[in-house]
Amino acid sequence: MIKVVRIDYRLLHGQVIFAWTKSRDIERIIVIDNQTANDDFKKMSLKLSKPADVRLSVFSVEQARERLAKINALKDNTMVIFGNVSEMAAIVPDLVEVEEVNYGNVPERQGTKKFSNAIYLTEKEIAESQQLKDKGFKLVMQQVPTSKRENLNNLI
Repeated sequence: MIKVVRIDYRLLHGQVIFAWTKSRDIERIIVIDNQTANDDFKKMSLKLSKPADVRLSVFSVEQARERLAKINALKDNTMVIFGNVSEMAAIVPDLVEVEEVNYGNVPERQGTKKFSNAIYLTEKEIAESQQLKDKGFKLVMQQVPTSKRENLNNLI
């Protein structure tokens, strides 16, 4: 069962490992990120940084698409982490029972608009987010489980 879907360009780091996995009793993390899936060093680094009792899978968007039936059928409390908005928007509509996406950290880049201290979106990312909003997804901005949740749907 997918408990959390998060966008965070840092993928696995202290906030994810300690705050989110503990607060949501996460047993499995699935990272969907094309760049990481094709980099053995990055995959090894992620595996070393995860909690010992949490299983980790790293997929490209294509690999995740091929495994959608298995991902949707998982019984484990699962967190799905994306490195960017575009890859998330390509998969989230096909994830069963997912109603919310947590925008955790999308970095400032040239041509981005600021939505919070940690969320900066390009026009393309705004359009992709708007499409998800139009499909009924709740888009929220929240760094850690104990921080204030802000509704991105109202801002795009």
